[in-house]
Amino acid sequence: MIASPLWTLEAVTLAGHARPRLQDVSLQIPRGVTAILGASGAGKTSLLNLLVGFEQPTTGRVHAPAARNDALPVFWGPPDLGLWPHLTVARHLQAVLPGGGEALAEPSSEHDESLRQAHAVRRNSRPPAVSSKSPCDDNLKSDVTSLPSVDISDLLERFDLAPVASAYPATLSLGERSRVCVARAVASGAQTLVLDEPLAHVNGTLQARCWRALADAAHTPHRSLVFSTHQPEIALREADWCILLASGRVLAADSPRGLYDTPATREIAELMGDGTWLSAEEWANWFGDAAPGARAGFCVRPERLLLEQRADAAIVVESATFVGSREDISLRHESTGATHRFAHRPRQATLQAGMRVALQWLGLLLLWVLPGCGPSAGPGLTAAKIDYWTLPPDGLRIPAPRAVSATAEGTVYTLDNAGRVLAFDPLGKPLAQWWMPAYSVGKPERILQLRDGRLIVADTHYHRMVIFDSQGNVATTFGRKGESPGEFIYPVAVAEDDRQNLYVCEYGGHDRVQIFRPDGTYVSEFGSFGTGPGQFQRPSGIVWRDGLLYIADAFNNRVWVCHEDGRPANLPAGAFTADLHYPYDIAVSRQGEYYVVEYGAGRVTKFSRDGQLLGRFGASGDAAGELETPWGLSVDNEGRILVADTGNRRIVQVTLTP
Repeated sequence: MIASPLWTLEAVTLAGHARPRLQDVSLQIPRGVTAILGASGAGKTSLLNLLVGFEQPTTGRVHAPAARNDALPVFWGPPDLGLWPHLTVARHLQAVLPGGGEALAEPSSEHDESLRQAHAVRRNSRPPAVSSKSPCDDNLKSDVTSLPSVDISDLLERFDLAPVASAYPATLSLGERSRVCVARAVASGAQTLVLDEPLAHVNGTLQARCWRALADAAHTPHRSLVFSTHQPEIALREADWCILLASGRVLAADSPRGLYDTPATREIAELMGDGTWLSAEEWANWFGDAAPGARAGFCVRPERLLLEQRADAAIVVESATFVGSREDISLRHESTGATHRFAHRPRQATLQAGMRVALQWLGLLLLWVLPGCGPSAGPGLTAAKIDYWTLPPDGLRIPAPRAVSATAEGTVYTLDNAGRVLAFDPLGKPLAQWWMPAYSVGKPERILQLRDGRLIVADTHYHRMVIFDSQGNVATTFGRKGESPGEFIYPVAVAEDDRQNLYVCEYGGHDRVQIFRPDGTYVSEFGSFGTGPGQFQRPSGIVWRDGLLYIADAFNNRVWVCHEDGRPANLPAGAFTADLHYPYDIAVSRQGEYYVVEYGAGRVTKFSRDGQLLGRFGASGDAAGELETPWGLSVDNEGRILVADTGNRRIVQVTLTP
């Protein structure tokens, strides 16, 4: 059960002409941001109509949210947008301001429900609701905050409506009218916004900007948002809770990430986006091992499918079409004759008809939510203190950190997915920031302060290393795209030894470690792509300590320890063999303890000097003490752990209990 839900529906049916528009719907809608996701005709608009009281259920009951003393309970953005033809864009926003806007003319038609609701707002009376009292009213506090302050000029700017502020709806494009509808809802200050396909007619970067403005409003205290959409990527990006509808029935209700990662049925999997549904038998055929857990089927998402070109593989590519965000491929299994279509997400077109490939599923993290299938956690590490830092905004959005590195002087440097280098003091106060020389193709992934005080960045998608002086000016660069000595496919991590040699990890099918002098002169290299000793599959993190290199070999789920020339180190039995799930970075403390951040498990694992497991901190999620797809890791001079908690868009600083 959901604590203090907004709406509760009990066995609700809504009649239609040929069939019920909604049938036997029982669910709760929580506070926060909820997406109603489904194809055209699924019943999304019908459900929203019931929530706002525009329609009544044929059978069943709907318990509506309780009214606050100082705010309109619900503001509705209907599917036809409900704009008022006699008001300009700016007057639309002024008319619904909390506490009363300018007087409006009476509605020109009885069916204009949105205009009628605006008059209800103006008279400080409630719009219609199915039930005026929620069963959870007693749990609500009466001393809530006062009405939010609304700046009309700011809203016009944020929704890119300032140029048309004095225009009337008839002169606006469909995208502009869509933005007016959403901006008006935000201006109302209502406790809950209910929006039918908001911003669906707004394209590209402008849609993303407007969603950020809407999300900022929805995440203020005591406010919620319920919206319908047919786009799973919007539900995944914006919602805390997701309700899936099909043919008037509720298929599932869960977090968007849960529905995406572990869909219970093919229908749920397809509604949540790209993927390939396999039965247990099909799984064994294509992946060559037993299916992970006792389930009716499995969804292989594009980002969790790795295709390795291998001459002895039994799977042949019959066709491959690169469509930008993914590659659609048709595969044939030679020994069984089976064919299947898959989608995966390479960084560029890589496959051609006739190639032989082996498949690897990168979805081990899905097993953690299945009973009895969780990874070995090991002893827990207790945090004495946890602090969270948010990066400075980039326009209307809060970027996510991709790397973090603490220096001997206490400064903490991070890279974000906006393309910036940022500096903080040890308490998280921003000190400085600058942009990478270029970042439109892709963002950098690792940063390190060198012994001479300069900063080196693995500029991954520009196939080079960039060295900055202490003021953020580019001192030099080295590398270019290629597979020859001194060239890179995707450089991703860097370490420095006590003689100032640089060790650069690289992935992209030519996975290796190259060694350079401080001026970028190539020295030597070791490693290759593969799963054997001395081979790598995305070596994502590296540190040097006392003549040894410690490499986080992400897709091989291990830490590889070797000498500076690549020879394997002679370590005690069982060293660094703890159950790791996509180790993405590694750091070492002043005391010689090693920390590994696991992208898949959302946690930090601690090892002793000789590689014995000491404990773990964290789990996948967004709550206190949890991490979501963390990319980077560092340990400062005080022993505090710093994590680039990428999925949660924050830096996490953890002080462990001694």
